[in-house]
Amino acid sequence: MTDLIVGLSGYARSGKNEAANALVERGWRQAAYADKLRDFLYAVNPLIPGHYGAGSLRLRRLVDQTGWDYAKTAYPEVRSLLQRTGTEAGRRVLGDDVWVEALFASHRDAPGLVVTDVRFPNEAEAIAKRNGVMIRVERPGVGPTKDKYGRAHISETALDDWPFDHVLINDGSVSDLHAKLHGVAELVQV
Repeated sequence: MTDLIVGLSGYARSGKNEAANALVERGWRQAAYADKLRDFLYAVNPLIPGHYGAGSLRLRRLVDQTGWDYAKTAYPEVRSLLQRTGTEAGRRVLGDDVWVEALFASHRDAPGLVVTDVRFPNEAEAIAKRNGVMIRVERPGVGPTKDKYGRAHISETALDDWPFDHVLINDGSVSDLHAKLHGVAELVQV
């Protein structure tokens, strides 16, 4: 099993993936609880409503042409599908740890593992149970993503009051963010 684990939590666009890059550059493996969820939806290939009555398109084509990040931002139904499939279907039907078990089974041999999308208490607890460190990445002015009715999904807010081991404020350059994470990584490796 992986000896070094860092879990990152924070709202969308807070800088979690960029923070993880600082560890990837040092030989760590980057993973997300949602990796298998994205694989699942990609295989199902649902129809995604187009903009302004432009018709629908298949998820696989959208992701192949634009990538997941753009698809989630430009087509809110993609983010909603990930949330509903991951939480309402996956966690509620298959069990809260379905994505936890999938992630750790896939990365047993990683020298160091940085998990970029810790969203629920059981996901944070799974990292803590493996002697990992939980870090909150906060970016000033960035809050939870909300749907067209102004509601945030539980996956956006479930860890808002979690007692994180460290909080990184992403208020500078990419180099500043990397330096902050390198500092925490040094503590983890001691």
